[in-house]
Amino acid sequence: MYKTATINIVSALKAELDKKLPMKPEDDKRLNRKLRLEFNYNSNHIEGNTLTYGQTQLLLFFDKSSGDVPVSDIEEMKAHDIALSQIEEMAKENERPLTELFIKELNKIILVKPFWKDAISQNGTPTRKRIEIGQYKTSPNSVMLRNGKMHEYASPEETPALMNELLNWYNKNMETFHPVHLAAEFHYRFVCIHPFDDGNGRVARLLMNYILLRNNYPPVIIKSEDKETYLTALQKADTGDVVSLIEYIEKQSIWSLELSIKAANGEDIDELGDIEKEIEILKKDRLTITKIFKTPKVSFEIIKHIFDDLWTPLNKVLNKFDDFFAESGNETYIDNLKLVKIKTIPSPIFNPARLLADKEVVVKKYEMFGLDLEEKKIKNISWSKKMLSLKSASKKIDYEILCSLDLNDSGYKLLITEMNTNSDSSMRNKTILFETENEYKTLFMSDAVNGIIKTVSNHIIKEIKGGE
Repeated sequence: MYKTATINIVSALKAELDKKLPMKPEDDKRLNRKLRLEFNYNSNHIEGNTLTYGQTQLLLFFDKSSGDVPVSDIEEMKAHDIALSQIEEMAKENERPLTELFIKELNKIILVKPFWKDAISQNGTPTRKRIEIGQYKTSPNSVMLRNGKMHEYASPEETPALMNELLNWYNKNMETFHPVHLAAEFHYRFVCIHPFDDGNGRVARLLMNYILLRNNYPPVIIKSEDKETYLTALQKADTGDVVSLIEYIEKQSIWSLELSIKAANGEDIDELGDIEKEIEILKKDRLTITKIFKTPKVSFEIIKHIFDDLWTPLNKVLNKFDDFFAESGNETYIDNLKLVKIKTIPSPIFNPARLLADKEVVVKKYEMFGLDLEEKKIKNISWSKKMLSLKSASKKIDYEILCSLDLNDSGYKLLITEMNTNSDSSMRNKTILFETENEYKTLFMSDAVNGIIKTVSNHIIKEIKGGE
């Protein structure tokens, strides 16, 4: 048993969750859908699957696909979801032992069919290798480390005996180890063997969660955005520091337990959790390939989307930095002209017609910021967050986050930049934080927005620390 700093937190949260079980059926369903989505998306994304979070939602819950996505990635995601259901069923059968046959079957399920893959030979030269599914490797496998050295896994000849030893170790310790420690170390031992030609990481995470589910723990989700930390923990374990990996898995278990407790309390666990918002995803990820061109209605909707769904949540986070500066504020520019007073964008609906002196007043359908978009052909709109005079700096430093939206005939360009000036220089230093060009039918999903907010916030934190 490992003595770690966070295992007591894990155990306390598990005890709290147990007191709230069983959950209401609707809460249990919400939680299962959330964990199913998170595990399938992240475990595959770590390995290079290109489906976005929104596309994964469409595929798993509606059996629909959108965008230019490789068929192989769609098949891979579906297969991984089947493998997840297999470990969930297996975990319910406490009397059924974990076997090599079952492990091979998981590999067979997730890889779908044999294929050719680029590889590196033992002497470091590029080659191609046929990947057989559901059977142990027949040739050596390795990975190139950041320092350029090759890390060799167990040889094909050693693999059957090592897998047998792994299952014996598991059976010997399954009742004495803490479930999270047992799952984490099994994961590491499996990765050290790397028994298959491909799919080892996904199978390792599936088996880790089989062990957790068998012990009535929620599954651990390794977020794809946390891939580097995850790999670093595995590499530390290679040097003998297995505790670092154990503690890393404990922290992920804490996230899953806290999420489960929120679900049991009937709290919201996902801003995309209800049916109306799932339908909204379908609207945003429209399946049509029809080209959408700029019209007043299209301009109105895309400006409102960027303002409501991207700039507003981003600006809300940026406002939390206000205490670090002597002054801060927001500005809006339309076609490079500053608005004297910013007005909230109204909902795109008709207002009731009004009658004045028996004369009908024409209602403007697409009005925002006091402008009629049927008359004003907007080409650019920008939102700015200015943070002036960093308090902790020895010299005057100003920062500005600028979100600029360019509208052309067939699509839009979005650019988020950070600009700063200091008293030692009249030059403005400019950093591009995010840039994309999309068709008008392409909207931002919540995972993309969260990624942008994280990127911008981390940049500001780094700038503040560097400016002190």
